[in-house]
Amino acid sequence: MRRTALPAIALGLFLAALAPAPAAPQAQPATALGFYARAEERRFAEEVYGAIDDYMAALALNPSYGEALAGLAECYYELEEYDQALSYATKAAVYRKGDRGLVDLEGFIRLGLGDLEGARARFDSVLAAVPNDLDGRFGLALLDLAAGKKTQARGRLEESLGISPQNARALVSLALIALDQARSEDAGLLVEKALASHPGDARVQLVAARVAEARGDRADAVYHARNAVSLQPARSEARSLLGGLLYASKDYEGAAAIMRDSLALDRKDASAWFTLGLAQSALGKTSDAMYSLETATGLLPDDEVARIALENLVIDTTPLEAPQRQGYADWHVVKGREYEDRSYFDQALIEYRRALRVYPYSVQGRTAYAELLRKRGFPARQLTELRFLESIGRADRSVLDAIETWTSLLSDSVAQAWGIDQYGLPKRPYKIAVFIQPEPGAEHHTDVSSVIVRYLTDILASGSRLKVLPLAPKVGGPSEAFRLAREAGADYYLMLSTQETDREIQLRGELRVGRTGSPAQSFRSYRTGNDRVKNTTVRLADLLVSSLQPKGAIQKRNQDRVLVDLGAADGLKAGDRLAVLKKGSLGVRNEGLGPSWPPSAVLGTLTITAVDEEASVGSLKSAGFFDTINVGDEIIALPAAPAPTPKGGAAPAAPKPAAEPEFPGLFTAVRQLR
Repeated sequence: MRRTALPAIALGLFLAALAPAPAAPQAQPATALGFYARAEERRFAEEVYGAIDDYMAALALNPSYGEALAGLAECYYELEEYDQALSYATKAAVYRKGDRGLVDLEGFIRLGLGDLEGARARFDSVLAAVPNDLDGRFGLALLDLAAGKKTQARGRLEESLGISPQNARALVSLALIALDQARSEDAGLLVEKALASHPGDARVQLVAARVAEARGDRADAVYHARNAVSLQPARSEARSLLGGLLYASKDYEGAAAIMRDSLALDRKDASAWFTLGLAQSALGKTSDAMYSLETATGLLPDDEVARIALENLVIDTTPLEAPQRQGYADWHVVKGREYEDRSYFDQALIEYRRALRVYPYSVQGRTAYAELLRKRGFPARQLTELRFLESIGRADRSVLDAIETWTSLLSDSVAQAWGIDQYGLPKRPYKIAVFIQPEPGAEHHTDVSSVIVRYLTDILASGSRLKVLPLAPKVGGPSEAFRLAREAGADYYLMLSTQETDREIQLRGELRVGRTGSPAQSFRSYRTGNDRVKNTTVRLADLLVSSLQPKGAIQKRNQDRVLVDLGAADGLKAGDRLAVLKKGSLGVRNEGLGPSWPPSAVLGTLTITAVDEEASVGSLKSAGFFDTINVGDEIIALPAAPAPTPKGGAAPAAPKPAAEPEFPGLFTAVRQLR
């Protein structure tokens, strides 16, 4: 983007002109009006807590002071304490009859509370009296965005520009909508127009930074973010954006310095602690990084991204047997047990696996995980987990007794009958590379995509269908991702994008064929509320794994009976039929999703007769006169026969999957411009 903001020297003079001249310390106000005047000064300087104190002092002297009540409503709105804001707005309305601004404010408060109909009623009432009220029009545009009606919102904002052609809020809101609709050139033009008229508006500088970042001009993005910080030093949003941009530019010292400045203003800024921890980690200051990330999780215990980043740092920088890992693992064990108590067994499994990823020697985690596996119908996997405890000398009498009992009970299993360790079989997973597809301006946490990719990789490692290749996830673009995946021999590669607000997260995955770069499948996972990062990532992993057909190989053969490395965990059951293919002939399609093999590679069929957890036995039938099937030949499930068409009509259509809600990131970004 062409820089239309003030040059560095001119900007400095401009800011100096805006800055108030030094004044002698003022005496404590003695009247309600005096407290109110100082509260207004503090509120416009974004000293929200001081403003609240002064508004309260004004009300103590004059409980009927409507302007002070309205000021408190504004302050609590800024703090996102919407219930309290609504309470004061309602009280102020008694003394501020006909105050359209107060009615608009109540509309915005109700938006924050999720009362969309109540918000619409307030904005409509204002516009019925004053059709050109810009706040009311902006409120209705926000309601359009909340409903996913981006074109309608765009129309309302363009009408506002007809009323006020230099309206900064309308211009930058339209720029954000243009970005969301991939109209980056239009976004750039709108921002340039806003900068020409409002170079001293921090909101304009912030949006200009986001637009520049989206257009790939990170230097310009940093420039505008610095301007925003200079204009409003106390604005945490501006500092967070600048710190994130500097971190992305690998200026880790600069990012750390900005975050320290933020913490000097607010020691409870968890976002600043998080970014500071990332920067310190990148600088090799491990102990400082751990302190910063631990502080972030202490301030916001439910911040999953900060906790995952902290655990990743512990995993990367401490020995496997380090005692300090125990505490991080125990957190997940406790949470897993809470899920078990509520019969949320899938959630509990995820927590136990994470605990063992952090600290493999956790006796509590390993035994809880083993017991839950047994309950879920995987006693052989349970036995494997208990034997691990025995191998490291941490098996107590109850564990040893369980090992002896289950060894006896499983003596007639497929694995025991064929003398194999089914969990040690050399599986043939699909090889996949995972890369980051940037979503500029769509992250609540700095570099959240890297944290998610690492977390996704750990989740996928708990299964045997996929093997994530050890390639750096950050690439210069789609072409580099294709080249790296192809050179690494990946079957597929995933371009992963992350969008995040403070309450929602959405992951999008574009799966492509490693050999050709052609599209294979698209995935989307969106969640809000508690555990949203875990649930969204697990959902994406489930979609990815379930889309890939299990493939295996013949491990042993005894006449026409063979042992294969697929089992109940892969969805196999007695009676299933599989194709037997010549070793090395099984690949993936050039386009789309699914396996591929030449017709000449088919050597026969296999009918499953007995199933274990990770292995099965079946009977062979050769495709030709000569039996050429050998150990190592590959197997793949044959397509199921189509269901018969009912008499008198066509087969019923498959039910359409329920549409997931649209990610509210654009709505959130525009609402912040109020």
